[in-house]
Amino acid sequence: SQRPPRLRFSHFGLSVEDIDKMERFYCDLLGFSVTDRGEALGFKLVFLSRNPDDHHQIVLATGKPANIPPNTVNRDFGPAINQISFWVDGLNELRLLYQKLVGAGVKNIRPINHGIAWSLYFPDPEGNNLECFVDTPWYMEQPCAELLDMSLDDDAVLKVTHDLCRRSKGYRPYAQWRAEMAARMAAHQAGLRAS
Repeated sequence: SQRPPRLRFSHFGLSVEDIDKMERFYCDLLGFSVTDRGEALGFKLVFLSRNPDDHHQIVLATGKPANIPPNTVNRDFGPAINQISFWVDGLNELRLLYQKLVGAGVKNIRPINHGIAWSLYFPDPEGNNLECFVDTPWYMEQPCAELLDMSLDDDAVLKVTHDLCRRSKGYRPYAQWRAEMAARMAAHQAGLRAS
């Protein structure tokens, strides 16, 4: 068989009930801009991006069925989407977002230390679970989810996280883990091409 095609993630679409409310949330709180809007195939569509090189990173589309039951396995996950995740440019930006979410009255904000990342989890207005995160300099085997104290300064967060990682299986610099994973992925792709 042939190797799989090369893929690079581009964007995602969300079916929504209240497109105006969802647009305000993603634009006003998360900083997206509307790049286009209109109707097609019976849906209202709003295209959102934070990068002018990407026409859209999120598409909001009407048509979400009402009364989708909640996730019964984990109440923090969305009813259909486990989570949608965004990189953030450092702890200061993560703190700024945390303060903005608290100020906007967003409920169920969960700051988590994964060892490999510092994350904020929170729902959008329709219950989709969002994650905004910053990578740390260290790798440790996953999963790991400890409370992240947002009141700590950067030095304290770094110390707590480094201590957590050092105590954990697989601890090493994240750059080393990435290099190892790149070699494994290349070997996997080479095997796919050979078969």
